[in-house]
Amino acid sequence: MIIEAIVIAFFSFWLANEYVYNVYFRIYVNGAFVQNLTTYTIALGLGIGLAGTAAAAALYKNLREAKVKLESVAPRIRGSVEKMLGSVSTMEGKSTLLPVNAVAVSQTAPESQGTTTVPVPQAFPSPPPEEKK
Repeated sequence: MIIEAIVIAFFSFWLANEYVYNVYFRIYVNGAFVQNLTTYTIALGLGIGLAGTAAAAALYKNLREAKVKLESVAPRIRGSVEKMLGSVSTMEGKSTLLPVNAVAVSQTAPESQGTTTVPVPQAFPSPPPEEKK
C-alpha cells in the first residue's frame, strides 16, 4: 500500500506539473472538465443525496426490525425482572432518616461534653469601592 501511495503521489505531481507547463494539456483539461464543472457538481450532489436517502431508509428498516424483536422479548424480560425483584428483601421499615423539611432550621446539634466550639463570625458584603475624582 505504501508503494501504491508513492506511485499515486508521483503521478499526481506529474499531472500538476504537466498542467502548469504544457499549454496544450491545459487547453484539453479546460475543454474536457472545466466547461462541464456544473454538470459534474450536479451529478455528484445528486449521487450523495441518493446515497444518503438509501442509507437512511436502510437504518430505518433495521430500527423497525429491532423494535419488533425487542417488543417480542420485552414481556419475558419484564417477567424475569419482576420475579427477581420480588425475591429481594425491602428496607422500607428500617429507614430512620427524616425528611429535610421536617428538621427545623433553628435547631442546634447537641453538644457533647469535652468538646469546644469556635464561633464563626458572620460575613457581611463589602461596600462598593468609591470612585476617585
